[in-house]
Amino acid sequence: MNMAVLNPLAGFCGHGLADQMRVALMDRVDAKFVVQPGALEQCLQGLRGAYTILDMDGCRRFVYDTLYFDSPDRRLFLDHHNGKLNRLKVRLRHYRHSKIMFLEVKKKTNRQRTVKTRVPVTFESFVDGSATRFLKEQSGLPVAGMQPALFVSYQRITLISTQNPERITIDTQLAFHSPDRTLSVDLSGVAIVEVKHDRHSGCSPMLQSLARHGCRPVAFSKYCVGTSLLYGSQLKTNRFKPLLRSLYGIGS
Repeated sequence: MNMAVLNPLAGFCGHGLADQMRVALMDRVDAKFVVQPGALEQCLQGLRGAYTILDMDGCRRFVYDTLYFDSPDRRLFLDHHNGKLNRLKVRLRHYRHSKIMFLEVKKKTNRQRTVKTRVPVTFESFVDGSATRFLKEQSGLPVAGMQPALFVSYQRITLISTQNPERITIDTQLAFHSPDRTLSVDLSGVAIVEVKHDRHSGCSPMLQSLARHGCRPVAFSKYCVGTSLLYGSQLKTNRFKPLLRSLYGIGS
């Protein structure tokens, strides 16, 4: 997986974090794809002029650690499973390279838009109550009832369009763990490609390339997939079973 992804990306021009922040797309539409390594390599061929790649001090692949929170009865998981149109996820995301951590609330609206709000946090943020206030304001949930639900780690490559407000993330080496680390499962044999753009953006070379190579968008939530894999015997997961079967078929 590593070499298959890195080889076609080696010739891409780099961009910095400041350039990427101008394409934050905190309110967006997105499409996700589960892609085999060989297909991903083919999809990236010929896209060098259309995108640049995040490059920080020569590093182009970054490790993300994410801790998801949910209520004891897994309300947020079940909202997604049951097809609730307005739903959200709550997570703490740590960027290892920059050593920055954000508390994030990610909302999916009934118009299929993704709206993300976040605030940088430190240990002091939890002590002085600012993190709790942010979470209550953005989620409307009883914060005292939220608890760690799933830990996810992966490596991410990020591309931005040279023409349109569009950002692409390529996640590999995906691994899920229970918060106490007693349960673990990995999906290291597949890549999760997400194309994020404004609804009024022009044509996307990446979407066109994915379509040419037979890749179709799927409904993929790291939180829901990881929770289903680790706790499928304890929770209702019927909605996700076709995706879970296909994941292991692709990764084999």
